[in-house]
Amino acid sequence: MADSTRTQRTPVLVDGKALSARTWSILSGIGLEVYVVLALGIVALVAHGFNMFNYPAYTLLDDEGIYTGQAWAVLTQHRLAPFTFIYETPPVGWIILAAWMGLTGGLHTFGGSIDSGRVLMLILHLGMIPMVYGIARKLGCNVAAAACATLLFSLSPLALFYQRFVLVDTVMLFLALLSLDLLLDGWGRLSRVVFSGVCFGLAILSKESAVALLPGMVFIAIQQRWRHQGRFAFIGWVTPMLVVVSLYPMYAFLKGELFPTFDVPLGNLSPTRVSLMNTLFWEYLREGGGLLNYSNQFWELVRNDWFKRDALLLAGGAVAALINLRRGISSRQAMAVALLSIGPLLYLARGGMVLNYQILLAIPFLCLSLAAVFSVVLEKLPKPAMVASTLTVVVAIGLGYWSSGNLQPLFSEYPVVAGRTSTAWIKENISPESRIITRDDMWTDLRAEGMDGPAFPYVYTHWKVSSDPAVRDDVFKQDWHNVDYLITSPNIEKEFIASKNTVALEALKNAHLVKQWKSEPGTQGLHNQQIVELWKVDKVGVTETETLKNSGKYIENNFSQQGAFASSDGSVTALSQSNALLRAVWSNDRAGFNRTWAWTKQNLQNPQGLLYWLRQNDIITDAHTATHADNNTALALLLGSKLWNDPELAAAGTRMVKAIWNTEVLTIKGKPYQVAGDWAATGQGQILAINPSYFAPYAFRIFKDVDPTHNWQAVIDAGYDLLFNASKAPLGYTLSAGLPPDWIGLNRYTGELSALQLTDKTDTTRYGFDAPRVYFNIALDLRWSGDGRAKTYLQQAGFLKDEVGRLLQDGVTRKGLVSAIYKHDGSVVIEQPNLVGSAGAMAALLTLDPGAANTIYSSQVIGQVGHNSKGLYFGDQQDLIAQEWGWFATGLYANRLTDFWHNTTGVQPVKTGIESQGGRK
Repeated sequence: MADSTRTQRTPVLVDGKALSARTWSILSGIGLEVYVVLALGIVALVAHGFNMFNYPAYTLLDDEGIYTGQAWAVLTQHRLAPFTFIYETPPVGWIILAAWMGLTGGLHTFGGSIDSGRVLMLILHLGMIPMVYGIARKLGCNVAAAACATLLFSLSPLALFYQRFVLVDTVMLFLALLSLDLLLDGWGRLSRVVFSGVCFGLAILSKESAVALLPGMVFIAIQQRWRHQGRFAFIGWVTPMLVVVSLYPMYAFLKGELFPTFDVPLGNLSPTRVSLMNTLFWEYLREGGGLLNYSNQFWELVRNDWFKRDALLLAGGAVAALINLRRGISSRQAMAVALLSIGPLLYLARGGMVLNYQILLAIPFLCLSLAAVFSVVLEKLPKPAMVASTLTVVVAIGLGYWSSGNLQPLFSEYPVVAGRTSTAWIKENISPESRIITRDDMWTDLRAEGMDGPAFPYVYTHWKVSSDPAVRDDVFKQDWHNVDYLITSPNIEKEFIASKNTVALEALKNAHLVKQWKSEPGTQGLHNQQIVELWKVDKVGVTETETLKNSGKYIENNFSQQGAFASSDGSVTALSQSNALLRAVWSNDRAGFNRTWAWTKQNLQNPQGLLYWLRQNDIITDAHTATHADNNTALALLLGSKLWNDPELAAAGTRMVKAIWNTEVLTIKGKPYQVAGDWAATGQGQILAINPSYFAPYAFRIFKDVDPTHNWQAVIDAGYDLLFNASKAPLGYTLSAGLPPDWIGLNRYTGELSALQLTDKTDTTRYGFDAPRVYFNIALDLRWSGDGRAKTYLQQAGFLKDEVGRLLQDGVTRKGLVSAIYKHDGSVVIEQPNLVGSAGAMAALLTLDPGAANTIYSSQVIGQVGHNSKGLYFGDQQDLIAQEWGWFATGLYANRLTDFWHNTTGVQPVKTGIESQGGRK
């Protein structure tokens, strides 16, 4: 029934020719100028939008980060600035930016926060295209001249470069051009005059430099009076403009921050109270050189920046402005163009502080000046010549820009890489609890959650650290020890010095480079190579706590199989199990310790109570013992027994200590030496195999407490003697670099040392994958016992100190690391460092040269971390040894490897030198 009441519609076939004719009729009804503006908009969209996220780099200019940070504060904190608002710039520009981000889904809708801001800059630029064209037409320019002015506004390398930045200057320009367009269109409509005044007031509250346009705007407002409006046209523009502008001082007045503080001379910011008037005096009394001083900032920028990018727009526009000023005697339109063009140039050249991007204020009006002059020239030509001349000028300008090389980098270079990759790495790998002093350009993305990383609530810009008491005094207490990291660029020290930023200066002097990111050099002179550096302050803090926790988590998640710590090939060694037991004790992880010890007892322990070396595919493939694994396991059992008050662990550890003496200690000429394993004392003829890195005096001092029937002190004494002798012996070379060898042979009859011959090793005297552990062991013994021999031995690591400080071929850069493998004479075998070598060198140099030790720790330990869902890893994710030694290096550096046997409180009595010494080398 319902269906029968429906209106029946019969499809109508439309004739193709009729549809085409109708479409053409609609299109032909659109004026030519609409198509011109649409074409100009498409050109602007491509020119401005293509590669805008990559060029220019956001690390080139602090202001992008400042404005996105303030927009973030408006959006999330409902305040005008994330820190103390000092009235340096009126807030409407970043309020609009905040509104844009809110409407589009947040800071990171288009990538980074600056990327999101650049999309707004593109939209504003596209919005200015019809306004520039329309203003040119309303000021008397013909279609061709207006189109050329608009094209120049979009294609000028100078305009393109600075219009891509996220700047409130662009917001100001949009509002100023909108005001001007409305004012010129106000023929008899007072409402548009009023709205124009409102827009210009908002332009001033976006960037105060808009006042430079005021003479031209007032001139035009006066000229717009009509008989039926009289003086109301001018009053109707000025009054709403002043009302809007007055909101800013009214806001300051209501907050008690309007009037000068009188505690500092005019032109200075008060350290005690914020004041709008103090800031205004400070802004406009900052010296930049007088107008006639050709070394001032304005002329410096003209010569070295603006003129290089676009001489036509800058010089041609200035000349055109003077021509229009002369024409203005008889032409009000020419006078309006001249005033609008000359005002910004005089403002920039006034002799105060000038920033490079402030040329944005003049760009559209220089384009209009050129258009006004070009229009006069074209009007004197016949129509065919006018068309030909216009095309010739456009082609000439385009070819000139392209051949100058100033346009290509905008579309082909990627200097943003350094900033983008550094931000991503820091968000991924640095603890969000770290206190960081950073550059402005990176602050917002670090402070806000997103971009696949957490928020960093304790990140502060260096300008705020220097000038904001709420940051300098309340957060950092004027003490560099409260800083964890600095994010810098080369020569940033000059800014620290200029701003008297003692906190940042002292922190940087006591910091070492973690990582450096570089973009490709690109076209120098147009865009400097971008370099971002992360420096870690030489102190123990949240970094070490988080690194130990998360790297331990990664080892557990990635390598543990129900208590067995297997390498990527599935093999489980006694050493990996002993290291896991030590990590569990030092991490106070009783459950992890129990799980590991249960598997080890069941699958690796031999009848003597020691550990088989290797298990693979569920069978023992090497039934020999390795002394260092046995030492570590016994030590872990004994430390755990004290920490958790467990007599069973103490008994197990004591049984293992006695088995170690019975199996792996031999007396040579009255001295007990610990050999490399149960295999090292048999089948080797008269030469015993000794691995110096198995020497663990810190453990032997505990062994002698539980096994007083054996002379473990003599093992310590003999081991130290052997270590000193092995390091200085030439071992077949003409000289020794003073490094311990991986292996050494000990004559069982004479006690003499020699190079050891092993069937599976070509050169056992190398400082390779074993020997660096010597320095770690001795450094730990120094921490636990204070033995003078340990300190003396570590102080003989001068070769490693020299390696870290060695100048490379450029004569400027220092090596900053220790290579993986050296021959006994110090010749490099493998240049690329590894975690074992870095841990050993750091351990040695903490005593000899803390600055060099911090260099290694920052760049070769912390600088090598990565994160995934399983935790934090060092270097190669699948390298168990790298993960173990990254953890042990961090633990030693942080003094977290506690001797629970003698010190159950966990407080170490021996200072490391980390916090009291150091500094960049």
